[in-house]
Amino acid sequence: MTSNFDARKPSRQAAAGEMDSLQRDRFELLSAYIDGEVTAAERTQVQRLLATDPDMQRLHSRLIMLRQGLQKLPVPPAPETAKETTEKVFSRIDRRRTRRTVVWGGAAIAAVFVSALSGIFPGSQSLVPQIAQGPKQEIAPEPLMIAVNRPVIEIPKAAVTSPEKFVEPPTGLHDASKNNFN
Repeated sequence: MTSNFDARKPSRQAAAGEMDSLQRDRFELLSAYIDGEVTAAERTQVQRLLATDPDMQRLHSRLIMLRQGLQKLPVPPAPETAKETTEKVFSRIDRRRTRRTVVWGGAAIAAVFVSALSGIFPGSQSLVPQIAQGPKQEIAPEPLMIAVNRPVIEIPKAAVTSPEKFVEPPTGLHDASKNNFN
């Protein structure tokens, strides 16, 4: 069960909301009119409201004074020119490159230092891969000889084999083969 007071409450809120919406729309329309951003139909509507509605006239005069006040505000001078700003930006980029070069150079020097130290101490196990080495072979003190007409090492001759004896096939097959080829 609702009371009359509760029943009227939504209608009051709806009316207030409609009034706020109407005022907001009028404010936006008047602001667009002052900025020159209205159509011809909207311009005649605003001029008619300005001629008849005192609230609209007060709002119009306030907006005009606000606009003039904003236009009269001094513009602070730029602390730097665009050229100075770009020079500063590029100098920062160059400093970053220099820092990066120094860091990479320092890392390379440290790597060389560590590898040199690991080579000085032969007993230490190094993480650097090493090449496997086999037993040392003695090199012959003889000079290198090139064989032009004779081989340096005597090549054995192949053994001579006797020819195999021909075995004749059985007679039944022998006759059949003659018939096929003749």
